[in-house]
Amino acid sequence: MTWVVRAPDRDLERNERRIYTRVRRVLWDYEPLRASHAEIFIDVQGSDVRLRGRVRTSPQKLIAGALVDRVPDTGMVVNDLIADPDVVRDVANALAQDARTAPYVLRVDSRHGIVTLRGEVPNESVVQAATDIATAVPTVTSVRMQLATGGEVYPAVVLSRPSRVADEPNPEAAITGRP
Repeated sequence: MTWVVRAPDRDLERNERRIYTRVRRVLWDYEPLRASHAEIFIDVQGSDVRLRGRVRTSPQKLIAGALVDRVPDTGMVVNDLIADPDVVRDVANALAQDARTAPYVLRVDSRHGIVTLRGEVPNESVVQAATDIATAVPTVTSVRMQLATGGEVYPAVVLSRPSRVADEPNPEAAITGRP
């Protein structure tokens, strides 16, 4: 994959073309974004700019928005870029909330929305559940499965919040040496 800035979906007015060109240039000049092979869509409506697509890191997303915000003659800037750490978090949260996959340690990686799941699970039904869950996450474009089967079956565990009482010091325990 190479650096890609998609052409606008419609013919732009003269002022919109000028803004589009400036935005494209400022994003191209930001080396970490260019080197990461990002795919970015630049939508211009009047003087307003919307960024869509995928970037590798959250800082790249924030910096891209800030750079575009500084482009002369731009109005409102909407940064709808999706960073890979956001995809990883979304998938990990979905897997942790499902009783079929929550008991297992599954490593989630993402590159441009393509998610790779790694780890060890007991059987194919858990592999299928993990695939279904990851595929259902809206920020995911596809899932690569690298889960190994044959691990132990663990029952789902619900962790409760620690009691506030346990956090408070017990002055009597300090004297007697017993909690």
